[in-house]
Amino acid sequence: VSRVANLPLVSSTYDMVSTAYITTKDNHPYLKSVCEIAEKGVKTITSVAMTSAMPIIQKLEPQIVVANNYACIGLDKIEERLPILNQPTDKVSS
Repeated sequence: VSRVANLPLVSSTYDMVSTAYITTKDNHPYLKSVCEIAEKGVKTITSVAMTSAMPIIQKLEPQIVVANNYACIGLDKIEERLPILNQPTDKVSS
């Protein structure tokens, strides 16, 4: 997941969407309230889910390591075939 998040196309797209979200919240007070409630709900749900999942994740750690290795090999192949992933969003869109 961290490798995918660090791909220039993915990270620059995230930055662009995040900036648009923040700007929208700042410019529209009613939407800001709704967004803040939604954010708080997502944080709470995520916290509960992580707390509940940690024992399972710890038991499955060896299998997760193997799956991660296969995922990384697959990502290597995808990056070879799609060099566009290593370019920022603005360069791709132009």
